[in-house]
Amino acid sequence: SCPLKQCKHTSMPQLEVEVTAGNFKRMDPDAYGVTEREAYVVLKIGDDVKQSSTVKCLTLDPLWEEKIVLEVADPSTDVLVTTFFFGGKMIGQPCEYTLSSLKHNKATFKGMPVVGGKIDFLLRALDFGEEEAAEEE
Repeated sequence: SCPLKQCKHTSMPQLEVEVTAGNFKRMDPDAYGVTEREAYVVLKIGDDVKQSSTVKCLTLDPLWEEKIVLEVADPSTDVLVTTFFFGGKMIGQPCEYTLSSLKHNKATFKGMPVVGGKIDFLLRALDFGEEEAAEEE
């Protein structure tokens, strides 16, 4: 056996984040100086940063249904940080989600509060997390 850091074949655990949809119809875009009604989300775990596609949302309810995979160094301590951008401006504060309670390969719903509504995510631990106990027949 070899130390993990030296193993080339050892891949990092991965988290799949599905950015599903958003609804922030109670937001006043003019108050934020937003002219382009386009939204995207930035996802970050440690140094791994990914961005969702940019979705036009004239009615403030964007639909992404987009799966993004991020690498996780240590599921027990790493956090997923989500940041919402609308019209190219960061809206609200980034949110943090711990990964330690995720079940292996089971989608867990998370709602990110944003000004005037929320953004919905599904988090799935692809190769870490506890196995879910088998259901008793």
